[in-house]
Amino acid sequence: MGDYIVWDSLGSGTKLVMNQLHYGGLAFMVLAYTFKIWQFFQKPLAVEGTPARGDHDRAIKYAFMTLAMPWEIESQWRHWFRYLEFGAFHLAMAVGIGWAFIVPFVPTVMMNPVICAFSQLFFILGFLIGISRLLRRILSAEMRLISSLDDYFCLILLTIWMLSGIFAAPLKSETYLFYYYCLASFFLFYVPFSKISHYVYYPFIRFYVGKHFGHRGTWPKKHTSVET
Repeated sequence: MGDYIVWDSLGSGTKLVMNQLHYGGLAFMVLAYTFKIWQFFQKPLAVEGTPARGDHDRAIKYAFMTLAMPWEIESQWRHWFRYLEFGAFHLAMAVGIGWAFIVPFVPTVMMNPVICAFSQLFFILGFLIGISRLLRRILSAEMRLISSLDDYFCLILLTIWMLSGIFAAPLKSETYLFYYYCLASFFLFYVPFSKISHYVYYPFIRFYVGKHFGHRGTWPKKHTSVET
């Protein structure tokens, strides 16, 4: 297949990282998150002490949908470019994760030039946005105040991971493929202990926020017109 990687001739180190280490990391992450979620369910539910003034179910649905409704949150519609950047960065991460799990099963399919170009596009976006976010954390006094070492560490490694993906996507270099899977596997072990794991808290937070503000009758927002 031209200068593509010969899949049956991969080195033992690459096979180890792509298979045992990568899927071992996945098993570890699932166990870690299962334990975290179990801990959540051991905590008592917050109980409202006032009569309900709104619709809990509608408010909970609204809370989950606000991320996809930038016009509903001032920080999103005022800073629409950051919102688009946020979406593109997370899509790039999703492509990176999906690519890592799909390649070992159908490497010949992933060698398709269209699929390669699609993957590289998101890897490039992820890399450029990672650089932009890192510079903003370094140069902005406000961002430096709320940034921890974990923020810098994760953002630097994610950006490097996206960079390795650009060169690994064509599946023509075992070296870049090895580096890509080393970073992907490392994240599976590290993420449960980092701030990246915020996505596990997301459904719990949105449920509570929606239920609380729905109970008070302030969510969903009531849009009114002011007559002059």
